[in-house]
Parts: sequence; C-alpha cells; structure tokens
Amino acid sequence: MRLIEFQADIKNGMIEIPQQYLQQLQTSVKVLILQDKSTIKSVLNKKEKFLSKVAKHRFDLPLNYHFNREELYDRS
Repeated sequence: MRLIEFQADIKNGMIEIPQQYLQQLQTSVKVLILQDKSTIKSVLNKKEKFLSKVAKHRFDLPLNYHFNREELYDRS
C-alpha cells in the first residue's frame, strides 16, 4: 500500500484529488480522513452559538396542542 498526502476542502460531499496524483491512482482506493482538532472545535463552536440563539427564541406549546398534518399542507 502506498501513501499519498494532500490537503483538500470538501465541496458538496466531494474531495478533489490533485491532478498530479490522478494518473497514479487505480480505480479502487482506501481513504483515511484526518481532521485537525482546531477545525473540529471551530465547527462545534458554530453549532453551540447557533443552538444558544435558537434557545433564546423558545416557546412552549399548550398542553392540549395536537399536530395536524392535514392542516399543515392545506393550501386553501
């Protein structure tokens, strides 16, 4: 097994392989993803900030509230 290392951004779930490696690769490869811890923390911080904003706009539904799917899709 041979190791090829490069950095890439994920766009629409796809990782672009640099042109210089494409000819060396076979049709089947094993992929290992290493993510920098600072990147993980950044993503978690963004999620926490978003959720804290959502929590500020919380509301309680009445105890007798019943979700009616037909009313949801009613266009009249």
